Amino acid sequence: MLHWIALLPGHLASCHEQAHPDEAEHMPLVLDAMHLAWWALQFTPRVACLEDAVVLEVHASERLFGGAMMLGQRIVHEAQAHGALSWAHATTALGAVALARHTAEPLDDGAHIAERLDKLPLKTLTGVAAHEHTLSRLGCRTLADVRALPRGGLSRRFGANLVHALDQAYGRAPETFEWLTLPAVFDARLELPGRVESAPALLFAASRLLQQLCAWLAGRQAGIMAFTLKWLHAWHRRDEHKGGEWTVRLGSPTRDYTRLSRLLAEHLQRIQLSAPVSDISLHADEIEALPLNSQQLFQEHREDQLSAAPDALLTPAAQRAQRDALLALLEKLSVRLGPERVLQAQVHADHRLECAQQWQAAVERLSVKSNQLAHLTRQQLLADTPQPCWVLAEPLPLALDRTWGQHPLYQGRLTLLAGPHRIEAGWWDAGTHHDRVTRDYYLASSPQAGLLWIYKRQQAVDDMRSPWYLHGFFA
Repeated sequence: MLHWIALLPGHLASCHEQAHPDEAEHMPLVLDAMHLAWWALQFTPRVACLEDAVVLEVHASERLFGGAMMLGQRIVHEAQAHGALSWAHATTALGAVALARHTAEPLDDGAHIAERLDKLPLKTLTGVAAHEHTLSRLGCRTLADVRALPRGGLSRRFGANLVHALDQAYGRAPETFEWLTLPAVFDARLELPGRVESAPALLFAASRLLQQLCAWLAGRQAGIMAFTLKWLHAWHRRDEHKGGEWTVRLGSPTRDYTRLSRLLAEHLQRIQLSAPVSDISLHADEIEALPLNSQQLFQEHREDQLSAAPDALLTPAAQRAQRDALLALLEKLSVRLGPERVLQAQVHADHRLECAQQWQAAVERLSVKSNQLAHLTRQQLLADTPQPCWVLAEPLPLALDRTWGQHPLYQGRLTLLAGPHRIEAGWWDAGTHHDRVTRDYYLASSPQAGLLWIYKRQQAVDDMRSPWYLHGFFA
């Protein structure tokens, strides 16, 4: 038996009129019918727009979400967060829409579809509502009263559409739909009601496009890695400056509207508009599939996931919450301070210590997929000898004790514990500040400084300088 769920979307205008432009982050996520249908595609591919409602046939998806009850509760709870006014479920799509429109009093969900529809007023079914005035004069108040009239007389006087609508709602005639499909790319445009002269003021309008983007991502079960906000200037200035664009990159894929809105707000603070803006558009540049989180045996509370307690990172949900919070912080700092000031160390495949580590923008580094990062790490860990924890920026020349040979000195005479470890590399860096090196590394012990990482370079016989250099300290 088919299981239909009907959702009635909210009204965009009323919610946006009540919201203040400075409160775009907390604006309710109200989606129209089309974008609410995009969002619903994450639960079932059988989604369609029927009149002013969105209908979902979820019978085949129930076992994937823990059963009909759990799936229905999740759809309703999340749909209400996206502005859905009412909902209902039935064995027919048209019947579910009629039940969703009836908000006067609750009906028994366990009753048969015919018993539930019979109690509905005429306005709940579009095919009947078109003739509500005439039918009410005949004494009809509910759909049961209309069904009690002779079918032949109804068809001749009101047309076949009324009888056909009743049959479809009650399951006596088949329903046909054109299933909704997502567009291959997301590129939405919005014309502004007035000219906007400052970039931060664009956030209120851009938030509507972000809501649509999140709905599109939900239907694809994906997250966004980079998106571009574009704007066009007012018509009288387009000859000078047609418009501009700004790309926002994230450290990890997400479709969290709050995170995207906060990050876009930080970026807009750095933009200077050369002319008033008349319309904007949003384009999704890079998306990635979001991993599905497994269900937990015991209920986890959201407020415990970001706790500072010693056992706060024991659960997978807490670990994900901590990582998301860290990524959001790094993204915000990268925008405010500049990506060149928020860096992360990266292992580089080079035997030379001074070249084995490079600093890269943290957001770009974190945007690398975890499996790719693990593969790169395995390939780049080339060292097969102990490596010091503290590497000097410039190797320090060591003095020599020429009393008994040429022993290096550093806070006392050094004792060589291991080595030599020959490194010959850098020929490919000719002409740069990292030249070719030929070194013999040793693990040495100092009476005062502890374990040291020193090397002896090859030099000419007549070179009287010390060939020994201190390169790093072991903890």
